[in-house]
Amino acid sequence: MSEGSLLAAQVRAARALLGWSQGYLAEGANVSRSTIADLEGDKREPHEASLFVIMNELASAGINFTERGVEFREFPPRQYVPTGIAQKRNK
Repeated sequence: MSEGSLLAAQVRAARALLGWSQGYLAEGANVSRSTIADLEGDKREPHEASLFVIMNELASAGINFTERGVEFREFPPRQYVPTGIAQKRNK
């Protein structure tokens, strides 16, 4: 499995663990849903800044990225609202 394919699978798995849709992660990371879809489909890697924000949101939600996949840092996971969504709620 290539590094890109592993990353694609990890992001899909992280969303599944959290119960997040592509749209919810995209909104929370302030990127387009197509950015998430293309990343998960291993079609293209997003810009470095976008990838950093996506990975940071998933890590902030309690996801650990491992060599084999993803896992919760602690269980049960704590409630987390992604930054982009929290900012919209506070306006």
